[in-house]
Amino acid sequence: MTQMSDIGDLGDALRRFRIRARINQEAIARTLGVSQGQISRWESGRDAPRAHNAEAIRALVWGRRDEQVEALLAYVEGAHGPLALFDARLDIVAASPFLRMRGGPLAQFGWLFDAAINPVLATMAQRFQRLARSEAVIALAIPFTHEDEPWACRGRLSVAAVASEPYAIGEMSFARDPRHAVTTITLEASGVVPARTGAENAPNATARAGAMPTRTGPDW
Repeated sequence: MTQMSDIGDLGDALRRFRIRARINQEAIARTLGVSQGQISRWESGRDAPRAHNAEAIRALVWGRRDEQVEALLAYVEGAHGPLALFDARLDIVAASPFLRMRGGPLAQFGWLFDAAINPVLATMAQRFQRLARSEAVIALAIPFTHEDEPWACRGRLSVAAVASEPYAIGEMSFARDPRHAVTTITLEASGVVPARTGAENAPNATARAGAMPTRTGPDW
């Protein structure tokens, strides 16, 4: 199991864990010995957990971490480029400062990798897990709409197996796609002509586009 080490990410990680496990805030509050209102503030980012609360959240969500995972987390979180680390569910469990910066790529487009918001992610994760058994490098492409324009998320992911669980590390880009070069969600062995994943039959990620924040500056 994995985690993002930045304390500011713990509230979001707790929310994702709770939604996946179908546990309400009251039950989590009882487990952690705090009020339901405190859980709400952590999950919304209005408040950051104190050190002892943070350790309790980490233990609840991820349990004990493997040393190899620790090394991957440290490497990604200290990287200069747009580097991200994914777990078997394609959750982003670590990201470089460039991706995490305020108003940066993940602040705007991180919802693409949030199963609670983007239902397509579950199908993508299943395909990733199948590919990871035999492939060392996987190419990822996700079309989406932002400010009524076609965009695409692309990544070239290197697969690493830790304690029998697949992880992937790679540079991510989020850019306008005016020529519609990416029209379907693809997740394929790198170097292979992309094929349909089946995720295109699920509710389209573009449905979220209207809720995206206003974007300024160059493509990421």
